Amino acid sequence: MITLSNRAEQIDDLLDRMAEDIQLDDTRYDRMKAHYEAIKNWIEGDVLFFKKYKYEIYPHGSVRISTTVKPYGKDEFDLDIALHIKTQWARHAPAQIYDELNRRLKESEIYKPRMELKNRCIRINYSGDFHLDILPGIEESEYDLDKLRVPDKERKHWVSSNPRGYAKWFLQKANTVKMSLLEKAIRAEALPADSFAHKKPLQRAVQLLKRYRDIYFHGNDEFETSSIVLTTLAGNFYNGEESIFDTVEGIINAIRKNMASAPSRIKVLNPVNAQEDFTDKWDGEPRYYQAFKEFVGHLHEEWQKLKGDQGIITEGRILKGLFGDDLLVKAQKSQALITEQLRTSKQLGANRSSGILTSAYTAGSGIVKPNTFYGE
Repeated sequence: MITLSNRAEQIDDLLDRMAEDIQLDDTRYDRMKAHYEAIKNWIEGDVLFFKKYKYEIYPHGSVRISTTVKPYGKDEFDLDIALHIKTQWARHAPAQIYDELNRRLKESEIYKPRMELKNRCIRINYSGDFHLDILPGIEESEYDLDKLRVPDKERKHWVSSNPRGYAKWFLQKANTVKMSLLEKAIRAEALPADSFAHKKPLQRAVQLLKRYRDIYFHGNDEFETSSIVLTTLAGNFYNGEESIFDTVEGIINAIRKNMASAPSRIKVLNPVNAQEDFTDKWDGEPRYYQAFKEFVGHLHEEWQKLKGDQGIITEGRILKGLFGDDLLVKAQKSQALITEQLRTSKQLGANRSSGILTSAYTAGSGIVKPNTFYGE
């Protein structure tokens, strides 16, 4: 808990708490990990095909870069794992690796009724909890152990992919900042180190952008902007800002600047494979790009309102509109609860001259006494 000695810390604390509330919780992550370990063990037992190869199974996407967001209005997470086989991809037809995975999973009475075949992956559904999308691929080159060849286009062609390399790129960008605004506030106020979840501003910004996207397109999601596009734009335009608020602001402004200078549309290329355009479908269907521009424009407009000191009521209304009523209320309750815990443990102080809440250990402050009945 930040004792909210200035507005920047206050709003960053709220944003952090909202992002924390919508991400994959530790309990569900442990269940997911146990399930993909079980899938790995099942595949390892296959003597017809997989037994003769070395391979890895690992999470990728939002799980790997810690930007998971619970789907709006649902309770089921979309989690991605890669089956990374170490052999020569040119010796195999694209359909073969997919079909072998399909065969092996169908041999299990556990997985067979849960399976759903997708274009590049096979989905295992755990209804009401999460689903695992298993992406099968073969190592592309011994010179780059992260690159994969994966089957695509109804498994008739190989395409180059690099989910692990993408994660390394994003996390490197996120770690550009050594200490966030909230971490600095924690240290300055001598508060417990577990007062907030330690994630980088870029990771929080991506979570909030995806949450806003889900609300903005709710009920009309045909042309909604994909998570990979939002995540890549955020990583491209992150400049090491220390605060979550400033990170979102910088990303929005950079996107608008690039849209204004683009001859037709902006292109969002894979940072670890420039041949892959994540927005190529915008060419075939211009309404995707139009929807994206309107989405960015609305967020920019609302974010500018937040920049002004318009009072708690107006600020709350804007945050609720962007991220949902329930999310803001939970964040505010969380703030209030930890404030009371600090008060009870005599760690909460107030500046003697201004009355602003701060740490009890800050110079010039006095301890705020715990609440008791009848003023005792």
